[in-house]
Amino acid sequence: MREILWVSFILSAASYLAACLLFLAQARRRSAVQLGPRWAPRVLEIGAVLQFIYLMLFAVMDRRCPVYSLHSALGIVSLVGVASYAVLSRGRHLEALGGFVAASAAVFLVTARALAASTPVPDQRWLMAIHITSNLLGGGILLVAGCASAFYLVNERRLKSRRVLGQGPKLPPLESLDAVVHRLLWIGLPLLTIGLLTGRMVIKHAEVITVGEKFRAVLSGASWLLLVAVLVSRQVTSWRGRRPAYATLGGALGIFIVIALYVARALLAEGL
Repeated sequence: MREILWVSFILSAASYLAACLLFLAQARRRSAVQLGPRWAPRVLEIGAVLQFIYLMLFAVMDRRCPVYSLHSALGIVSLVGVASYAVLSRGRHLEALGGFVAASAAVFLVTARALAASTPVPDQRWLMAIHITSNLLGGGILLVAGCASAFYLVNERRLKSRRVLGQGPKLPPLESLDAVVHRLLWIGLPLLTIGLLTGRMVIKHAEVITVGEKFRAVLSGASWLLLVAVLVSRQVTSWRGRRPAYATLGGALGIFIVIALYVARALLAEGL
């Protein structure tokens, strides 16, 4: 089984990298690439299937719930990001965004492999399972929303500078990016809300709360408030354009920093 585990890991990473290159080639309109436009998303989906197989095999060998392992948690985040892109990109020209999603999935996959060491199973398993699962699903979706917001800002700057659209990489249309961000916020924020509420319950029962845990909780709450403000403003006042894109990107960066701090805690010190 260990051989199958490594084969699925290597093939998944290779598929993500191949999908990234195909997406970038399509975004740059390279005529040398004779593959059809459907190949890049297909290769990305193959990578996701292989990663799912890898995570399931790892969970069987690890003999515990995947949500209690930071290795599997990072894998779930990347899978959620890929799935979100695959669903919302249908019928839209989001090749540049797909390249970033594929590259991010490969980075998460390799980083997770470096964190494959066992970690202790926490108390209050059911509450922790809900807390971690909600944060993983919501975080993965909102990271893609932040990425789409970044591409929105880049594309808007190109249009403002009256740059010829035939030059440089082909970026997604502003309307498509705006619609993707709006839908991702609607899906990701309720999940992140559940994660924050259950996190508060976990902290209340904790015997010792470190400075790092307090900082992550504050940063998560601030990012959540910022994204909620963006979603409410978009619904009530039809807020569109550069400012909500900046706000969404800021909230997504806060979530990414929280994930990075968990990784740093696993790599450097348990008390971080």
